[in-house]
Amino acid sequence: MLYYARLVAVCAYFVLFSIMAVIYSCIRPFHGNNTRTVLKFLWPTYWMMNLKVIALNNPKIDYPVVYVVNHQDLLDVFYFAKVWPKNCSGVGKKELAWVPIFGAAFWLAGNIFINRGDKDKAHAVVDQMAEKIVSLNRSIFIMPEGTRSRGKGLLPFKKGAFLTAIKAGVPIVPLCVSSSKNVTLTDWAPKPGIVEFLDPISTEGLSESDAERLALECHDLMKAHIDKLDQRLSAEF
Repeated sequence: MLYYARLVAVCAYFVLFSIMAVIYSCIRPFHGNNTRTVLKFLWPTYWMMNLKVIALNNPKIDYPVVYVVNHQDLLDVFYFAKVWPKNCSGVGKKELAWVPIFGAAFWLAGNIFINRGDKDKAHAVVDQMAEKIVSLNRSIFIMPEGTRSRGKGLLPFKKGAFLTAIKAGVPIVPLCVSSSKNVTLTDWAPKPGIVEFLDPISTEGLSESDAERLALECHDLMKAHIDKLDQRLSAEF
């Protein structure tokens, strides 16, 4: 009964959230802080999702970067909402544009739709993201796995995020989120999750041929740190 009550509440609030996000973003469409602001509207859903997010840090980076984060499941947005950086646009698959109301909210908030399935247009997408960083002096937020891991651990990284950072001449900043596989809607006690930013990784002096190596190094770094966060969860909670 608790599971279904929470599920219905979350679905209903998601519609309301999308409407509020559209209204707010219409006031200042495509502003760099729209996503950061509208994500704060999600605060009632933490009880609904039985989730407690613990942010270990929230670095004040005042220059454009490419944030890369692990992608697990639909809970991700609730983790991100707690720590979404200032002056930062998200990147999402083009299918999101067709989600009623939410697609409009995502677009008006200044985020980017990309076609992950079209390899022929991959370079154009990288150029689009790099141009947005440079022309708007704005960071972007990418999930380099390209799909949800669904409890399988950190999947291999696609190199688009790293090519983008190299082309734009900006650092990579990893964001690690602890495993969410133990979060359920059936327990009364909130399940904790930990998020932590790692130090920026410079792309100075790198060329496009370095993107694959950079992706592998970042993957190994994040995987090791996510394991540490999971161990901390087990030990402290």
